[in-house]
Amino acid sequence: MQKDVIYIDTEDDITAVVGKIKASPQKIIALVPPNRLGALQSAVNLKLIQRAADQEGKRIVIITGNQALAALAASAHIPTARTLQSRPEMAEVPALEVDDEDVIDGSQVEAEPATTPSEETTPDAVQSPKSSEGSSGKKPGSAAADLKKKVKVPDFKKMRKKLLIGGCVAVLLIVFLVWAIFFAPSATIKIVARTSDAALNTQVTLGNSLQTSLREGTIKTVAKTTTKNIAIDFTATGKKDVGEKATGTVRFTPSTFAVMRDGATIPSGTTISTSSGLQFTTNESVTFDKDSPGSELVRGKTVKVTAVASGQKYNGVSGSGNGPSDFLVSFAESTSGGTDKTITVVQKSDVEQAQNKMSSSLDSDNIKKELASQFGNGDIVLQDAFQEDKSGVKPTIAIGDEASEGKAQLAGPVKYSLFGIEKNEANTFLDEYFKQQIDGKANQQVHSNGLSKVSITNVSARDGGYTANMTTNGKIGPKIDSNELKDFAKGKRYSEIRSHVEEVEGVESADVSFSPFWVQAAPNNTDKITVKFDVNE
Repeated sequence: MQKDVIYIDTEDDITAVVGKIKASPQKIIALVPPNRLGALQSAVNLKLIQRAADQEGKRIVIITGNQALAALAASAHIPTARTLQSRPEMAEVPALEVDDEDVIDGSQVEAEPATTPSEETTPDAVQSPKSSEGSSGKKPGSAAADLKKKVKVPDFKKMRKKLLIGGCVAVLLIVFLVWAIFFAPSATIKIVARTSDAALNTQVTLGNSLQTSLREGTIKTVAKTTTKNIAIDFTATGKKDVGEKATGTVRFTPSTFAVMRDGATIPSGTTISTSSGLQFTTNESVTFDKDSPGSELVRGKTVKVTAVASGQKYNGVSGSGNGPSDFLVSFAESTSGGTDKTITVVQKSDVEQAQNKMSSSLDSDNIKKELASQFGNGDIVLQDAFQEDKSGVKPTIAIGDEASEGKAQLAGPVKYSLFGIEKNEANTFLDEYFKQQIDGKANQQVHSNGLSKVSITNVSARDGGYTANMTTNGKIGPKIDSNELKDFAKGKRYSEIRSHVEEVEGVESADVSFSPFWVQAAPNNTDKITVKFDVNE
């Protein structure tokens, strides 16, 4: 059979201990007292604990090695054990100790001589005080005084009276304790509460192909669209040199044998310049064979070169040139083939200017209003999710192509789209969100999902849809069940009750008062607990 272990704090009073016993779900309860026994150091408290356990049909075992506590527990018929694993035993109640002052020791009492009638009536037997004193050295009656000094005889009437008074006091004390613990205590819980705004501030993904789901953070949207055709004329201003580049041949001759021994390579694209500043680049790389340096040192190697720009000025170049170090450079033949020719073409800036002119001519605001009017009442129009698809608008002459007369045109369809969230989709998302906010909170309820206050900001296009921040304030208020609160408060202290109530969202403040003044916890009788609350909308 399972047992419940209850650890008793030093500050726990008898009411708290009894409350913990009654609140335990187990039939066998092990009480573990603190080092300072606290509430368990009183025999009356132990009897109250045993009585409460009997009323609940539970068995109590006290875990202690304290012999004094074990004896007190035994007097209340509560078994004890030294550890949680030890077998419970009923400690022996020590024999009643008798006060020596209340016992008459017969060996200390001297028998008083019996007086015969003749002695009482015979004159000779009557001694004068003087002769009597002279014979014994003591005054008459001193023997009785000595006997009284020697033996303390109890006054049984006084003892009986004291016991009677003590018993009455004990009964009154028990009655008072029972009244003070079980009948007198009462508690009043005062709650000031109000409804409050519950904020929603979350990132959502919006799209026509999505399904509304709080779990996925998605909301289905709808789009209203329209198309407008435009045509913008513009002038081509670009110039393009389409002349030919001159070509020729250059010879590279190593200047020393050391270069040949290393097997030097001149890479493709090496720049060769003339004394007049004209430049050419090699069309391919040149590698010298280090194993046959003689012939290559004398004859060198040739490679084709091309002018870096077109034009006739690159024609007819000959003689020496400047190139890589350790080589002698010379033009093996004069360069030729360079021509001059410039045409008018459409350049990027021409198209951009035409696009800017087109954008300024578009009536976007009126088109947006036209599309917004197509949404139903209660739908959320995403003003920032307005699209102008101008991908169909293109120049009639491509960038870089020749405009024969310097004229071109930007033309094509512009597709306008405005996205929005239908009312039923928004309600579905908001209802799920605010229900989640009070999930598991039986003392809260949703008064409004904040649809009329929804704001969609930071809208960004992504994957054919949008991401955005969705914010609003729903109305959530406390739902306080007095009976459930009373059940919770049973046996609880001020701080526990107050903390429990103030944890309820919407509760502005909570106060708990106990009566009479010595009560430190709410009674276990819910009829003795009163809940007063005021909810402000």
